[in-house]
Amino acid sequence: MSFFKLNNDKVAVITHERTYTYNEISRVEFKSTQKELVLILCKNTIDILSTYVSAMNSQHAVMLLSADINRELLEDIIIQYRPKWIVGLESYDGYEKSREYLVRIQNSKANIHPDLAILLSTSGTTGSQKFVRLSYENIRSNAESIINYLEIDENERAIMNLPLSYSYGMSIVNSHLFAGTSILLTDESVMEKSFWSFVKDQKATSISGVPFTYQMLQRIGFTKMELPTLKTLTQAGGRLNEKLVKFFAEYAKEKDKRFYVMYGQTEASPRISYIPFGKVLEKAGTIGVPIPDGHLEIDKATGELIYKGANVMMGYAECLEDLAKADELGGVLHTGDTATVDAEGYFTITGRMKRFIKLFGLRINLDEVEKKLESAFHTPIACTGSDDKLIIAIEQEVFVEPIKKAVEDLYKLHKTAYRIKVMEIPRLANGKTDYMKLKESCL
Repeated sequence: MSFFKLNNDKVAVITHERTYTYNEISRVEFKSTQKELVLILCKNTIDILSTYVSAMNSQHAVMLLSADINRELLEDIIIQYRPKWIVGLESYDGYEKSREYLVRIQNSKANIHPDLAILLSTSGTTGSQKFVRLSYENIRSNAESIINYLEIDENERAIMNLPLSYSYGMSIVNSHLFAGTSILLTDESVMEKSFWSFVKDQKATSISGVPFTYQMLQRIGFTKMELPTLKTLTQAGGRLNEKLVKFFAEYAKEKDKRFYVMYGQTEASPRISYIPFGKVLEKAGTIGVPIPDGHLEIDKATGELIYKGANVMMGYAECLEDLAKADELGGVLHTGDTATVDAEGYFTITGRMKRFIKLFGLRINLDEVEKKLESAFHTPIACTGSDDKLIIAIEQEVFVEPIKKAVEDLYKLHKTAYRIKVMEIPRLANGKTDYMKLKESCL
């Protein structure tokens, strides 16, 4: 039975070159007598999207990786997981080329759980061989919840320029294909004029972005553009500065558009909560309420935010043998975030359980420092450090002295306990701060 229902002539995907119907986007065959692993190196092209849809419909397990993944890491992953098919590489030792993909020459018995649908990396383009294991039910239930609260109907034309290998991008594709709507597929950035020509020419109705996207939108004067068909803006992929949340909420209210701020994790397929568009101004700074059919609570002992729902992953995979594992979490996800909840049931993230350092016995929450300084200075800030020094990365020299004063006033830290570094803050492919790279370049 097909995962995506595709047998109709409605428009499914629009690229810069042409339009594709639902009938046309599942045309790649993956023939095997057993469930196998398909590794896809993702770019926002019709060929890759078609391969993804075809692989999902063939009921094979699909591993999604960024096309610009670190080459050594990719080789480690291929050695460790031994995929039957690789999509997006021209050649690789031990594989022969067919029209759409590389096929492993030597047969290898893979024991893959029948429920396993998608493997997503936990750490972007660099990092580890650790993957989140998502089932068909995880993906389906989350797509249905998203369709529900975003009120996605068949007239929707969603611009999709986030990477498919990133859970937010994947969820845009899944929810819109489930809803039988159209996706405007591009790899262009909001900084390019041709991106906006595409948006206008194809009458895009929604746009999605990570915090970095919204920083860029403000910079390029997005709110002054004439975009009559654009009705919905969604933001996820990390915390957006509260001032910017209010800025876009005011814009949406004034222009009769809907702006949703959302929170999620790859481990939840990925959406966990959202702020209803009518509440964004009032509840800016929160992560909102749980998605339909989801439940949030706070662990009284630790303050950790715990999510329960059918979209919670099966567990992690660190090697091929892990793909045989059944569901290990039973729908309960310990998010690793600490949070509070108000009287109306709106949750606010206060930090990460593991993003702490201890300076002279004082426990410092790095996320809280970032949040306070960003809201005071309205500039990108990233914090890292060790138990003997707090490091604050900023991108503009002009903020060094005012931030020094703020840190000393707020945290009473001696100047030897912290350092401010002016640098370009490293980011992952999904726009989030790359804390691993930040730490490497600062310590």
